[in-house]
Amino acid sequence: MEHLYTITSVVRVKKYIKPRLFMKKPFIISISSPSGGGKTTITTKLKERLINSVVIYWDDYGDAVDPNCDINDVTDYNEWHTEPLAVDIERLLHEQHDYIILDYPFGYLNNCVGRYIDLAAFVDTPLDVALARRIIRDYTSRSKESDFGLAEVDNVSLKAIDDELRWYLTRSRPTYMRFSEAHKSKSDLVVDGTKSSEEIIEIIISALHK
Repeated sequence: MEHLYTITSVVRVKKYIKPRLFMKKPFIISISSPSGGGKTTITTKLKERLINSVVIYWDDYGDAVDPNCDINDVTDYNEWHTEPLAVDIERLLHEQHDYIILDYPFGYLNNCVGRYIDLAAFVDTPLDVALARRIIRDYTSRSKESDFGLAEVDNVSLKAIDDELRWYLTRSRPTYMRFSEAHKSKSDLVVDGTKSSEEIIEIIISALHK
């Protein structure tokens, strides 16, 4: 029987989360959001709060997980090649961890990884906010010391930003809209992405103790 719990006006929990006392394996938490929605920041800070936890970061898999087509043409999230992620989850399940936290975009939308998840949290960040964060992140904030090697703000051309925004309007925005709507109906927990990362983490931790 499906249960519905309301933690706050901005959170939805769609299934009962077993207390850690009764779990015999690591409890797997998936943190998803649109690109720029804050999932990596939240995942990293959540690890600091959950004792004996380990994190899997989606970005570490690079092109190995990409579908065999333009990602904006994907309609079935099972087209993503998430098998390497599933292999690492299987390995961690046999180690002594209380929590496995996935910085992972798809939650239950991809069956290969979704079957492992105990709690899927979606950070529902408005698309304009996520876009603004990506521009700040990719075109103004990262220095040459960044792993991504992107230029500092003084070296970024307006044309690069113009190209990014035009691509967003014609291709990326419809993809992000479909993505967010799919998550809202499937996730166990939907959190307002305009809240601070600290507030979001408290909401997730509260859900773990329900």
